[in-house]
Amino acid sequence: MEKLYIFTLLCIVHYAAGLNMWEVLLQNSDLSKITQVIQEKAPHIKDQMASSPPSTPTIYTFFALVDSAWTIDPSSMTVNQVLYHLVRYEKLAASTLENMKKSQSLASNSPLLWFSKVGSKVYVNQAEITSSISTPSNGIIHKINQVLVDPSSNNAESYIGTPQTLGFKSLVDALPRGDVHEALASSDHARDPNFPITIFVPSTVSLNKISDSIKNELKNDTNQLKKVLESHIIKQHVYFTSHLRGTTAEIPTLGDPLKTIPNSDGSLSVKVGSSSAKIIHGNIAIKNGVLHIIDNILNFVYSTMWSTIKEDELLSQLETKLLGQTEIINGLQDTSQGTYFCPPDDAFIEASSAYNRLSSFNRTQILKMHWLSTTRTLNDLGNGNSYTTASGSTLTTQVEINETTNERRTYVMVDHVRALVVRSDIGTKNGILHYIDTILGLPYRTIPQEISHNSLTMNRMNILLSEAGLTSSLEEQTNQWTVFAVTDKDLVAMNKTDANNQSTFGRILFTDNRYNDLKTKIVKRHVVSGRFYTDGVTETNTPNLVTQSGESLVMFRRNNEFYVSLVGMQNTEAKIVQRDIAVTNGVVMVVNDLISSGDPEISASTSGSGTLTTSLALIFTMFIFLLNEKRL
Repeated sequence: MEKLYIFTLLCIVHYAAGLNMWEVLLQNSDLSKITQVIQEKAPHIKDQMASSPPSTPTIYTFFALVDSAWTIDPSSMTVNQVLYHLVRYEKLAASTLENMKKSQSLASNSPLLWFSKVGSKVYVNQAEITSSISTPSNGIIHKINQVLVDPSSNNAESYIGTPQTLGFKSLVDALPRGDVHEALASSDHARDPNFPITIFVPSTVSLNKISDSIKNELKNDTNQLKKVLESHIIKQHVYFTSHLRGTTAEIPTLGDPLKTIPNSDGSLSVKVGSSSAKIIHGNIAIKNGVLHIIDNILNFVYSTMWSTIKEDELLSQLETKLLGQTEIINGLQDTSQGTYFCPPDDAFIEASSAYNRLSSFNRTQILKMHWLSTTRTLNDLGNGNSYTTASGSTLTTQVEINETTNERRTYVMVDHVRALVVRSDIGTKNGILHYIDTILGLPYRTIPQEISHNSLTMNRMNILLSEAGLTSSLEEQTNQWTVFAVTDKDLVAMNKTDANNQSTFGRILFTDNRYNDLKTKIVKRHVVSGRFYTDGVTETNTPNLVTQSGESLVMFRRNNEFYVSLVGMQNTEAKIVQRDIAVTNGVVMVVNDLISSGDPEISASTSGSGTLTTSLALIFTMFIFLLNEKRL
């Protein structure tokens, strides 16, 4: 794998023969913004980049932000920020960078740049090197996808004196001078055994949530305080979020080991012991490494599940709904261990009409569906497991792994209502909280709303349903429907030419207006009147469903996976990748293909299109041949 990575990287490095670095920058249209910034803010660097033999050019390694990745106004970039993207007198090829290699930048006081390799990707600080251009006269240009923020001139010990982190400093100051202080003050110049460091610092706001009495108890217990603070510091390594995200193994700290937890919204959490914290401001480069601001203290559990819910402003609706639920509140604050799945405020707001229509008893049942009497971390929940909730309902789990990003997502389902775990493993004194994106057990979205909300993007499916005249029916509450919805990714894959540049079935279907009626028929093939689940589908029991196109579908099970296909037509099989999602007016099944790929009308057209293309190619070849004959 290592050799393959190096070979791949070498293949994308372009050799700009005879050109100096400035000429190469001007030739790359996707580097126009950084080129303009250098010209305006650092003309002396531009002149040095433009030098070529026979003069002695200055060798540079330049980390150049591509135009599409700018998140700041280029005119606001300072000269020092520009210089932080440059290394002088070194030509650092991406293929030779090693984990944690560092180099001095050209910025004031020579702050360090840090390099890491995660899998097949190479990073400078938090930015990925997407491609490289070697210039023979004076260096190499690495294109990057994030701006490099020049580091603070402070080391960690000085930085935690800022207002955002003063709460953490008060804990550090309470600890007798020792390993923690030495790590925070570590320095490259002294060949310090602690240097460099990665430090996770709880924000002052998050520490203010802890009562003064609890903080004083912690400060007075030197051994526990030392253990807690040490768990926030990694020595001899610099971990930007890009590196943390690609690390699955435990990372040693000065204290207990740390684990990373990717969240479904793209953010990142870290966990030590029973407590986890979300990185709310990451990748703050400091003089002796990198610092991440987090929203909770690590390796220190100080509140109950109920107290944690009350303290989180994102759970104010859940808190309101739980008030008066004495049995649940007692369970969330007593000494017995449990797990609670917490829907956020926006879920309750979206579901307000459906929730308010419930009786008092049913509201209690819904809230109990989110409560397990045992402690279950995200790993404990597993895939395909079942648990009994406090309501007596069954909660099932499902894990999906993105084939492209390898991202792992965990879902929980009660009474066919599915929720994505968006943040996990929030430890408390009496259990664990998981944040989810949907209220369990309560269908409150219509079919089009669920298709829009689903984590597997299906906007194109909603467009197809609208073009087929089905949307208004699928939004009404008077009838029940089952819809087999195709993801955008799979529809896009269909709307392409094949390896020989021939029109595929999907491309003709979506782009040739002659087949609009057939397209409508195929879309209606994905809509069935009635509410159907896979619960009763077995190897032998394969129910037939009548579609809105008048055709019949069959659902069947094979090797513990579920499929749907058109009765009487071959090659129309589609795999059900998300099943039995209950909505207010039916069920949504997510499939990985249109139930259609063998339609004779399209197949004939595809064949004809290929023949026409081939004929045109032969005519063109003959024309070129005759033209050359004439010239000879």
